[in-house]
Amino acid sequence: MKHLIKDSWLIPLCFGIIYIVWGSTYLANWYAIQDIPPLLMSGSRFLVAGTLLFVLSKLFGGDKTTFVQGRNASILGIMFLAIGTGGMVWAEQYITSGMVALMAAIQPLFILLLMWQLHGSRPNAAGVVGTFLGIIGMTFLVGQDQFVGGPKTILGLCIIFISVLSWGIASVKLSKTDMPANKLASAATQMLAGGSILLIVSVLSGEATTFQWADLTPRGAWSWVFLMIFGSIISFSAFNYLLVKSTPDKVATANYINPIVAMFLGWFLADELITGQSLIAAVLMLTGVVFIKTKIPFFDKLNLFKQPNPTPNLMGFMPVGAVKVVDIQPVAHPAIARIWHGSTPIGMTDEYINIAKSTCVANCTTTPGNLGVTFYHETEGDMTHHTFISYWKDFDAVKRFAGEDYQKPRFFDGEEKFLVKSDELVEHREMVA
Repeated sequence: MKHLIKDSWLIPLCFGIIYIVWGSTYLANWYAIQDIPPLLMSGSRFLVAGTLLFVLSKLFGGDKTTFVQGRNASILGIMFLAIGTGGMVWAEQYITSGMVALMAAIQPLFILLLMWQLHGSRPNAAGVVGTFLGIIGMTFLVGQDQFVGGPKTILGLCIIFISVLSWGIASVKLSKTDMPANKLASAATQMLAGGSILLIVSVLSGEATTFQWADLTPRGAWSWVFLMIFGSIISFSAFNYLLVKSTPDKVATANYINPIVAMFLGWFLADELITGQSLIAAVLMLTGVVFIKTKIPFFDKLNLFKQPNPTPNLMGFMPVGAVKVVDIQPVAHPAIARIWHGSTPIGMTDEYINIAKSTCVANCTTTPGNLGVTFYHETEGDMTHHTFISYWKDFDAVKRFAGEDYQKPRFFDGEEKFLVKSDELVEHREMVA
């Protein structure tokens, strides 16, 4: 109960941080790279922030990080920070901060498609409409005359596209990857890896040699400090927390809010131009956020993305050899699929599966209104990822099993001690036969 209360205020706070603080970093980045070369600036702030977080993780007695966890965190740090953020900052040499932020709004589309392809999470109709509105908004944005600025502008646009794609892939992977249990240690490892790569590229490219301490102004120095503390330590820690506690597509909606903050600050503090076309783009993107983050009954009633048979549909994306089917019975029309994901260390996999079968599976199949259960698992590195899908006649049957607060997972005695990761909310799909 104490854990749920903590999440109830910490999750909204973290969303506020990635929405507002990250939105302000676009202008701070622009200020900083006026005095410090972009790759050197980004690499140094990540390296310092990562070092501070690493020290804090040790002081607070963080759990020991395994080799696999450290490797995974390093790879994601390179994708998030070296390619993702580093590329964005580099592009600000040729594209205004507000425009860079607006272009990043294409990321939720990548997230939805990647989650569909990699995790089998079909987008709902409202999510598709929201993403489509965001893309229309981006089309309004990049169709403006100021984007036709020569080869360097085109190069900047290409770098932004690569950066957003890298960030999207890493966002989807993080929720299913064995990472350090201590959030400070996880963020620190990612920053140290990403910052190191950026500094190496800066030195090898000769960019670092162009920096002169005499050219550093107070505005540039304070921008660097702001980026290191608020943009790196605070915001990136909040981002990592949300990827575990929420879903990647919802976290990606920050890419629709950030541009509004960035555009306003760029106009107010740096005299950046805001055109009517940019405002239309901003409205479309914000509307897209509402569709992606909010459950809209009208779209839930549509038959889009609903398949004729829940079992083949949900099992279509399962890895070969990783499937265990338990007590599948004929599926009635209509049916509710209740889907939960969790992870256990590989050494506890067999024991956990036996407990889950004797408790969760047994309780599901004996609850009136249950139509069957699919329970499968896949081992990746030193972690095993479990997916539990139960089929129900209607939501009344779901509530008989899970209780009135049926969106929360139901755990049985002895089950939680094996889990290092678990969905905070259970997904429910209405399956049409």
